[in-house]
Amino acid sequence: MFTEAQPFYCPMAQTIADGSSKFIPPNGGMGSCTRARRWDDLSALDPDFVLADAVLEITTAVDRELLAATAVDLGRRLFGAAAAGFFLFDGGGTCPQVVHAKGAAAGFVEEYEHSLRRVDPVLRLVRRSGRAASARCAIAPVDWGTAAIAGHLKRWGFGDSMQGPLHGGGGRIVGTLNVVRHRDDRPFGVGDLAAFERVCRALSHALDVDVRLASAASDCALANPGGPLMRLEGRARDVGWLVLDGATNKVIARQLGISEPTAKEHVERLRARFGAVNRTQLAACLAQHLVRPAESG
Repeated sequence: MFTEAQPFYCPMAQTIADGSSKFIPPNGGMGSCTRARRWDDLSALDPDFVLADAVLEITTAVDRELLAATAVDLGRRLFGAAAAGFFLFDGGGTCPQVVHAKGAAAGFVEEYEHSLRRVDPVLRLVRRSGRAASARCAIAPVDWGTAAIAGHLKRWGFGDSMQGPLHGGGGRIVGTLNVVRHRDDRPFGVGDLAAFERVCRALSHALDVDVRLASAASDCALANPGGPLMRLEGRARDVGWLVLDGATNKVIARQLGISEPTAKEHVERLRARFGAVNRTQLAACLAQHLVRPAESG
């Protein structure tokens, strides 16, 4: 059962839980530096700004390790967490393997793995519901004092914890993002859970893109076994960079000052040149080529 929402105390995202309606009106008479400071102040207070910034950080993580490190850093900054960890399940989908963690001693993780993971009510609730949950959500207040997971957190100097699901293809849960607060800090509130859920959704999307690009790159390598990377020059290279950035034909046309049909023709020529069956596979092939031009002969 959800506990009563607590005011969010993290200075960076104070209004995520308290619903503050503070607004700094524009003022054309202010100097540019003052306007920039006021804009930064507004960004730090507005939950939509905070979460949008978090999503932008997630989308710029170009591989799984960087994504994990970004997620852990966001977990600590956005939610005032003392420690955070990014976990992916093993091939059998049962045992979470840590990809990146910060703030917790090795003994804390080892104790959890050996004696608590299989009976962790928070992880059980996350996997059953497919939604983020906190320890205070999963354990009734009357049972908190005697709960094994609560005792584990307290022994290592921690208080409340949150876990959020990381979804893969088909909606299955492939891992979790975990955050814990210091023992003397406030429990996570409903607002924290809602924001945490949105961060986990962005992470899930980024993971799915990572998997699809890796698969497409593998398909591209199979289609061109042992072949040298091809050199792209001039307009083909310009179009290639834009495809790699995710630009549509319309955006490519606008950026390069050409017609949309011409942009489409350039993309189709690239696709045929690399033997890619779709745009996603083409982007994966271009990533291998464009970021490593020295190997292109």
